[in-house]
Amino acid sequence: MTRLAADGRGLVGVDSGLSAASALRIAWVTWLLLLVAPFCIFLAMIWRVAIMPSAVSHLTGNSWFLGACLYLLVAVPGSFFWRGHVFKAYWTGHTVSPRKYLIGMMSIWLALEIGGIFSLAGCFVENSVLPNLLPALVAFMFFVTLWPSGRAMTTTMGGHEDPAVYEEPR
Repeated sequence: MTRLAADGRGLVGVDSGLSAASALRIAWVTWLLLLVAPFCIFLAMIWRVAIMPSAVSHLTGNSWFLGACLYLLVAVPGSFFWRGHVFKAYWTGHTVSPRKYLIGMMSIWLALEIGGIFSLAGCFVENSVLPNLLPALVAFMFFVTLWPSGRAMTTTMGGHEDPAVYEEPR
């Protein structure tokens, strides 16, 4: 136990009570729920704006569009920096605890999700699809590419291409 503490890795399962498999299961369930929620909101927005006739049009300019873009420009890079801070053990060649993996990945997922849903809310408020749909599409396309893999919990950084850890095969 002291060797692991001195090694800098800590005990992976003791501090959080999670195993890597259960953390990955939680991550997949969360990711899928966060994937389905904006799709349902998108369908409701299409139903309300495009199919249901409405005489009321709220023309508030591009304030929702600019607000969503500004949020995404600030929150998403900030969440990537936060994940880099939480994953510091991974960048130093160790694995990340399952609790830190969930915190790091959910910070990015929630930043993208909130930005996309805020942009879709602008479609409801302004009663028009464009331009508010564009930041939502960008946010959700980034979200889809960030599925949970769990590599940071199970494998260390580096490999055969890293000259510091590469060994010639026998």
